[in-house]
This record gives sequence, C-alpha cells and structure tokens, in this order.
Amino acid sequence: MIEDLNLVKAIDFAVETEKLGQHIYSRLAKKFSDDKELSEVFSALAEDEQHHAATFEKLRDRVGSAEMSFEQKQYLRAVSLSDIFSGAGAPGKELENVKTREDALERAFKLERTTLAYYQAMKDVVQDEVIDEMIAEEKKHLLKVMQYMTTGAKYRGLGDSFYSA
Repeated sequence: MIEDLNLVKAIDFAVETEKLGQHIYSRLAKKFSDDKELSEVFSALAEDEQHHAATFEKLRDRVGSAEMSFEQKQYLRAVSLSDIFSGAGAPGKELENVKTREDALERAFKLERTTLAYYQAMKDVVQDEVIDEMIAEEKKHLLKVMQYMTTGAKYRGLGDSFYSA
C-alpha cells in the first residue's frame, strides 16, 4: 500500500533498479560477445550500475526512514510502477528475444530513461547530493546510449564527457 512507502523503501527500489540494470547489461554483454564494441558498452554499463547500487545502499544507511507526504508517496509510487520491473515492454523481460543490437540498445535506452525519471522524482523527497550525482550519471548513460545508437560512438564509462565521441 502507498501508506507504508517510506524513504528507505524508496531507496531500496533504486538499489533493486540498479541491480536489475547490472543483470540486464551483463546478460546483454554476453549475448553480444561477438560484437566487441557493443559487448564493451554493456559491460561498462553493468559496472556503473554496480557502483550505483552500492552508492544507494550507503545513502539508505545514512538517511534513515524520514517521512514523506502523501503526495510524494503517490508520485514515487506512480513513477516506480512504470516499466522498470513490469509490463510487456519492461527492459529485463524476455532478453532471450533480443536479437539485434538496435533492440538491445533500445532496451538500454528505455531502462536509463525510466531510471532517470524515478531519480528525478526522488529528488523531491531525498534532499541529498547523492541524488543529484545519480541523476547526472543516469543522464550520461542516457546520452551515451543514444550517441551509440545514432553514431556508433564508443562508450567508455562514467569518466566520459557528455559530448565526447
């Protein structure tokens, strides 16, 4: 129920989202191992997601269970129920059916876009610089995946500038 949503549970959802991303990207890296660059893209994303999960776990341990308004709970619940874990188009669903690099990159783009939306919603609730850092990193992921989709540019991890090729 929405009434039992608290800050710890909201951050736990972020941890689980990052772990799901790591799992998806690791599987896609293996699935596309014959395409070295694409496999490297997914491997780098998997590593970043592992780092993000650990960052959120530290945040969860630090912030405790601060209260949220009913409206904040509703908004977080609505965003979290989007397509991250459920629905036919969820990025982690039926990965065995992903056959092309385009489909794989579209899944990555959708996961990053949905994750970014959740973290932007969390920003209204969690007043911590970690959220700003995670939003910035998710934006980098989103832009890099899009860049790779449109230009074939190589993704090298969080150290990449927003605009490097």
